[in-house]
Amino acid sequence: MKRTKLLVLFGGQSTEHEISCISAGAVLKNTDLQRFNVKACGITKEGDWIPQDGEDGAIDTESIVSGAWAKARRGEKGIGPALDLIYGCDVVFPVMHGIMAEDGSIQGLFAVLGKPCVGAGILASAVCMDKVFTKTVLKQAGIPVVPSVTLERTDISDMGRVRAEIASEIGYPCFVKPSNSGSSVGAFKVLSEDELDERLAEAAKFDRKILVEKYINAKEIECAVLGNRDPKAATPGEIITTGEFYDYNDKYINGTSSTRIPADISEEDLERIRALALKAFTAIDCAGFARVDFFKDRDTGDIYLNEINTIPGFTSISMYPKMWEHEGMPMKELITNLVELAIEDRAENAREF
Repeated sequence: MKRTKLLVLFGGQSTEHEISCISAGAVLKNTDLQRFNVKACGITKEGDWIPQDGEDGAIDTESIVSGAWAKARRGEKGIGPALDLIYGCDVVFPVMHGIMAEDGSIQGLFAVLGKPCVGAGILASAVCMDKVFTKTVLKQAGIPVVPSVTLERTDISDMGRVRAEIASEIGYPCFVKPSNSGSSVGAFKVLSEDELDERLAEAAKFDRKILVEKYINAKEIECAVLGNRDPKAATPGEIITTGEFYDYNDKYINGTSSTRIPADISEEDLERIRALALKAFTAIDCAGFARVDFFKDRDTGDIYLNEINTIPGFTSISMYPKMWEHEGMPMKELITNLVELAIEDRAENAREF
């Protein structure tokens, strides 16, 4: 059987560069080499594309995970060194998170080149990367979201008005976060008005649009979705945090968070979350896969959709592969399904003129 030529991309220019490298290492180790001829290419924080030596099992995943690959910069800079890989592959798997990766940028590049790309297309990727725009689409679809206020970076110059609006519409505590960011980078819990100025200024370093959300005393529930036009949802899982909220340190640095599958909620709520995840996936026209994150209010029992991640992580603590493993689908089978869905989605979206 002729093997499909699969190009795994990792790294990138976002604040989630290191997480991407860890995820890519797991994907490379769990790809079915009987089905796929695998090559890899890293993108540095400066935007240079560095093809990795070897293919299949000969790729140095330890170097990728540690970040050593990026220090071995050699030859031509920019995208040039990777052109042979790009044109020679059948499918691209961008194991990349954040801006310039998960926001439609990479998806647009490969759409122009006519290459199937694992995951959502340009539109859904761009919408889901922007938390403010995601809320707009979800509210239109009748999906509950956390009440919020949207600010521009320039609004911070009039903090009197900003403080009044947040006190009136949201109250304290609240959460401040960049509209376009991931892994909770630039996100802060603000306990009182005294902290607001500093936290807004920090969040504004990451994006010109800032989201201020009402605080919800919530369980954090995640649901894995897989498919194109007829997606399926796995049993939702729960993130158990040790900090104020599930921030970057809790996710990746101190290793103190834990997970539970299924989530410790009623069967009725599990099914409601699955239904909402599928409804959101379809409303935003996602494809391939997504991890849909929810809050369940401990005080009222209300459920809110928090965000949609169109390229979920594949690290040792990542919930997306764990939820499918719970359904009886190991990572190797999951990756095979994702590549096949990318090929299917490309064919379904082909246009004739």
